[in-house]
Amino acid sequence: MLRAQTQFKFQDTLILHVLPGFQDNYFYVIENPALGCAAAIDPGSAREVEQCLKTRRLTLTHLLLTHHHRDHTGGVSELLQQRSHVHVLCSPWMDLTALLPSETLVNRVEANETTTLWDCHIRGVDVRGHTLDHMAFSLHKKETPENLDVFVGDSLFGAGCGGLFEGTFPQMLQALRNLRSLPASARLWCAHEYTLKNLRVALRLGEPNQDLAQRIENLELKVKNKGVEPHQWMTIPLLLEEEIRTNPFLRWDSPTLQKAIDTQDDLATFTHVRRFRDRF
Repeated sequence: MLRAQTQFKFQDTLILHVLPGFQDNYFYVIENPALGCAAAIDPGSAREVEQCLKTRRLTLTHLLLTHHHRDHTGGVSELLQQRSHVHVLCSPWMDLTALLPSETLVNRVEANETTTLWDCHIRGVDVRGHTLDHMAFSLHKKETPENLDVFVGDSLFGAGCGGLFEGTFPQMLQALRNLRSLPASARLWCAHEYTLKNLRVALRLGEPNQDLAQRIENLELKVKNKGVEPHQWMTIPLLLEEEIRTNPFLRWDSPTLQKAIDTQDDLATFTHVRRFRDRF
């Protein structure tokens, strides 16, 4: 579908609002209709979030921050100006000095630690690599642990992964291992629309992958029929199962990919793919 503000049914009784921002960002607001409250994820700008809260008549109670980059945190200070009760969830490694007057309501979620959001479980997933404070958050209703939604920030994109701004290749590979170990049925909510561009680059790696070829053919057709730029077509939520089949950054141990790029181990394969993508 075209990249626009969109609502998704979320964890049975909740609503997820996808708010496009800047050129290709996604901000998120989870609405709890029964309580009339909301949680915002990675608000790079306050304007889109405030409009959603106003339109839906919601009280902001939580902020989830995956990492410190400005396009993920630029709206935090403004959102908190008149709201002293908002709980902030982030990693233990994130520096909030410039964003918050105090850490009174900060919940620093450790990797693999579980906390709660209303009647949902939230677990921290260590995805350091893109930055050294990056945490993804998996979320599910307490009674349905198999129904998983994951806010991955910039650690994973459609057919891609985040660039290494601060971390190392081994760190980023481990981050992706942590994501790939989640249930294959998990829905992934990333923070940028890069899927078609990433698919075009993935195809150039030369792996004979029919699933990849079919995925890019389908997406190219949709974009062509609508006459839009690649980042204007919304491909979220990503399905982990499809990413494992078609995303070269999750295929470091694929014999066909290793043969295509002439590598022999996981780290060498991932490093080659990341450096190859950096050229485009």
